[in-house]
Amino acid sequence: MSPLPRPGRRGLRSTAAVVIALVALLLGVSAPAYAAPPTTPVQKYVSLGDSYAAGQGAGAPLDGCLRSSAAYPVLLDSEPRINLLRTAACSGATIADVTATQLSQVNRGTTLVTLTVGANDVGAGAIYAACSGAPLSDACDAAIDSAQAALNSGIIGADLFALIRAIAERAPNAQIIVTDYPLPFAAGTNDWIANYVNGATAILDDQIAGAVAAAAANGVNTETASVAYAFAGHQVGNADPWLGANPADPITFLHPTAAGQGIYRSAILTALSN
Repeated sequence: MSPLPRPGRRGLRSTAAVVIALVALLLGVSAPAYAAPPTTPVQKYVSLGDSYAAGQGAGAPLDGCLRSSAAYPVLLDSEPRINLLRTAACSGATIADVTATQLSQVNRGTTLVTLTVGANDVGAGAIYAACSGAPLSDACDAAIDSAQAALNSGIIGADLFALIRAIAERAPNAQIIVTDYPLPFAAGTNDWIANYVNGATAILDDQIAGAVAAAAANGVNTETASVAYAFAGHQVGNADPWLGANPADPITFLHPTAAGQGIYRSAILTALSN
C-alpha cells in the first residue's frame, strides 16, 4: 500500500485546528475567543479656550497659561478612545485670542474639539474685583459699563459663531463641544455684585447657546455641554463650593476646583454620547 501523501503546511494547520476543537469539545472547554476590533475610532482631541479649560485653580499651575493636571481636557484624556493631542487653552484668553493664537492647533486630523471661551469678553471677574471693595468707584462703573456693552452688542455671539465655523473649516471631521459657565454665586444672596455677576453669566450662557445653535443650523457638527446650573448647591456662598471662594486669591477665585473640573468632564461626556 502506498503511503498517504504528506500534508502541506496549510493542511497541517487545518488538521491542528480540528484536533484543538475536538479536544476542547471532549474536555468541555470552549475554544479561545478573539476580541473583535474596536468599532469606535479613537478621538483625536484638541482643547481650546480660557482659564476654565486650562484648569486654572484646580491644581498647581504647570506653565504661564496656568494649566493644571486636573483640567477637564486632561480628565477626558483618561477616558477610553479619547486621545488629547494638544491643549492650547490659556488663562485670560478671549474669543479673539483663541482665534489668533489657538485655532492653528486644530487640523484636518482632529476629530474632537472642546471650547470654553467668552467670560473674559464680558469681564465678570473684573466686575467683582472692581466693585466688591468700592461699589461706588469709577472703576466699578467702568467694569459694569464694559460688560453691559459687550452683552448688549451681540458681538460675543457673533464672534463665537465665527470661531466655531473656523474650527469646522480647519477640522471638517471634528465634533465641536462648546461649554458654558456655571452661575458662580449661591442664590438668595443680598450681595448686589454677586447677583449682577450671576445675571451677566446667564446672559453670556444664552449667547453661547445661540452661537452653537446657529452654527449647527449651518451644518457644523457642534453642540453645547451646559454646566450653567450643574454647580447648584456648590456655588460660592455654599458650604462645599466647586469654585474658588476666596476673593483674596485671584488664581483660584471663581475658577472650578478639581471637583468642578469633574463636572465639566461629565457634561462633555454626556454631550458626546448624544
